[in-house]
Amino acid sequence: MQRLNRLGYGVDGGELCLDLVYNPLGASLPPPQAVLEADYKKRLFDEHGIVFNRLLTLTNVPVSRFGSMLQSTRGFDDYLRLLKDSFQAQNLESLMCRDLLSVDWRGRVYDCDFNQMLDMPLNGTGKTCLHIRDLKAVDLAELPIQVGEHCWACAAGQGSSCGGALS
Repeated sequence: MQRLNRLGYGVDGGELCLDLVYNPLGASLPPPQAVLEADYKKRLFDEHGIVFNRLLTLTNVPVSRFGSMLQSTRGFDDYLRLLKDSFQAQNLESLMCRDLLSVDWRGRVYDCDFNQMLDMPLNGTGKTCLHIRDLKAVDLAELPIQVGEHCWACAAGQGSSCGGALS
């Protein structure tokens, strides 16, 4: 990071952005993004002379390796309960599945990267899977978003997206 700073990344007023991403280590929600960012900025600068633009907090989604770890430690149900208990309705309007798409190497379209990981493609009218070549002929606003238990992660607490916290 110091080398990136020397090249101009993360410097206030510069054109080269340096964002950091924070995921909690375990089955917990991230702390408030603004508080954590301020702490990281102070400590990294004071201890290492490092500067950066933003710190983005992401909630761990219970899929893939993290989901398997939760299953093997018998913590999956408890984590899912935490996500559900931490649901914030105000996050729904800002969820990334509402205005971003994920496309796999075959051109299949998904509402988000996590749905892609779980092979839950966006369904087109009369099709089992929508392909990128079909996008011009489909009104995406009319299609339902594919949802599953993993979706609680994006709407829990301060919310979570590719751009960090939602609220």
